[in-house]
Amino acid sequence: MTLPEQNFVSNAPHEELSPVHTVVARIAGSDPLRVAVRSRGTELSYGELDAWARRIAASVHTAGAGRGERIGVLVEPSNAMIAAVLGILYAGAAYVPADPAHPDQRIADVFADAGVSAVIVADGTSARLPTLTCPVIRAEDAREEEEATAAAVAVTPHDAAYLLYTSGSTGEPKGVLVEHSQLSASTWARRRVYPGAPVFLLVSPLAFDSSVAGVWGTLTSGGCLVVAASDEIRDPERLAHLVERWQVTRLLCVPLLYSALLDAAERQGRRLDALDTVIVAGESPAEALVERHFALLGRTVALVNEYGPTEATVWASFRRYEAPGPISIGGPVPGVRLYLLNEELDPVPRGVSGELFIGGTGVARGYFCRPEATAQAFIGDPFTDVEGAKMYRTGDLALWNDDGELEFLGRRDQQVKIRGHRIELGAVEAHLRTAPGVSDAVAVTNAERTRLVGFVLSPPDISPEPIREHVARRLPQAMVPNWIHVLDRFPVTVNGKIDRKRLSALAETYPDSQTEDVAAVSTNDTTGRVSAAWAEVLKRKGVPIEVNFFDLGGHSVKLFELQNALERHTGVRLSVVALFSHTTVAAQAKLIRDGVPSDDESAVVGRAASTRRSHALRTRRQRLEAGERR
Repeated sequence: MTLPEQNFVSNAPHEELSPVHTVVARIAGSDPLRVAVRSRGTELSYGELDAWARRIAASVHTAGAGRGERIGVLVEPSNAMIAAVLGILYAGAAYVPADPAHPDQRIADVFADAGVSAVIVADGTSARLPTLTCPVIRAEDAREEEEATAAAVAVTPHDAAYLLYTSGSTGEPKGVLVEHSQLSASTWARRRVYPGAPVFLLVSPLAFDSSVAGVWGTLTSGGCLVVAASDEIRDPERLAHLVERWQVTRLLCVPLLYSALLDAAERQGRRLDALDTVIVAGESPAEALVERHFALLGRTVALVNEYGPTEATVWASFRRYEAPGPISIGGPVPGVRLYLLNEELDPVPRGVSGELFIGGTGVARGYFCRPEATAQAFIGDPFTDVEGAKMYRTGDLALWNDDGELEFLGRRDQQVKIRGHRIELGAVEAHLRTAPGVSDAVAVTNAERTRLVGFVLSPPDISPEPIREHVARRLPQAMVPNWIHVLDRFPVTVNGKIDRKRLSALAETYPDSQTEDVAAVSTNDTTGRVSAAWAEVLKRKGVPIEVNFFDLGGHSVKLFELQNALERHTGVRLSVVALFSHTTVAAQAKLIRDGVPSDDESAVVGRAASTRRSHALRTRRQRLEAGERR
């Protein structure tokens, strides 16, 4: 079948590519003293990383696991996390990452579905798996076993490299199985698009697919991986410090986090001169962010917008900006084939919306132990002569514009992206329906796609708080509704279907059933000033002083706004870590009013420092407001 000119195809590598861990081993052998990983002020050379990984591989073999099996990883971001995944690949197995931030039940479900033969843990996560029956390997113990090393096991291109879980529409986690051939091709393409040996700041959890880009793209190029710890990832000011301290040249994150990082760097006066490339992915950036990037960093720092699902091994298209321009997801990465097709799977002409299909070297094997789901999403590619070639049906709508670039138009199903997290609304609804007293449920987003809201049918005496707590024990934070409305019936359309548009409009309002009395406080009082800051950030007239920030519609990125608002209203700047641990108006007011314990001096940035920054904050805000008016 002939493709129209606008359905771009990018050339694949001609040679057979080595597995990523083989490339890393070669670098370790030729330049063992080169720094490979830094985290929390400690570093590993390539030689040290290689030796640690081989000891972990030996521990995997001792546990009776090896080639063709799957090994769980439950390790906080650290040097040990990188040694763990490299060691698993050396053992010939596939790694299955779980996010330590997820509830224990979610982690257990992931490992059970994957059928892991062993799990690697580290200090801080060893006690998270009380019901696990397979062997548990402590990464630190493996490092100390100097006599136990293992040679890398030979693997084929079709052996599994990793199994990464996404939200399933039924409410159960769904694993995407990526083979060595796909991981090698995706990483090869990354080295072509981003040449050189970067100093890369890793802020993505291992269970988030963009970590694959950072870890293997950096280590196979001989670069240095700066692994931000969990508390550093939550605090843009500390991330800005890492960029400056380690002279980071490249980073990848969601647009909201990058915007917060720019805020922090500008506020602190941090210099980000070492950066040469910033990559945003997970959701579309706003044109204002692109303009701000070049206004603050100049045109010597490229900004790249990447697009790609987990099923296509992290990325499929990219758009490089050397100057401000309209938002698009550009064209294919090397080795990728992009098609826009209609309902009959025929190519659509330029300027016409179609569903985006991805073919080429990065298309994953499929969903683990889900043949029906795999058959629906991974279908034969009729546009290539490559035998057995597949293409992945993304469910995303796009069009080729007049510049020959892809414009992303959104989803055609119930899948949404909130702050870079891909969420199946059906999965959220399925878990809501398991809550006691709930007979049916619908999940929607607000208009800005920053908030997830649940609607449940339940008796009027059922409180929404236990329902939310029920879901929070089972799902990652991004999938837990910020608000829950209890209804006696759903609005319906003239055809008798649930009226999701009306529910989306209702999602903009805070549920009456969750409204608590807002204390009458003066803005001259500390509690009142904190309440005013919250009301500003959450866009509410008033806020209850004993309700959790996240239960009022806040989220991790909103905390950055709250940090600034509290400084303006109170003259005191609380650290993001303090905001995460003091999540009510009352708790934050007490922290500001009474001070912090002696063992938590980092919770408050001094009042004097806050005063010195106030003028800069006002100036920046005025400049941004002026830009918005334009």
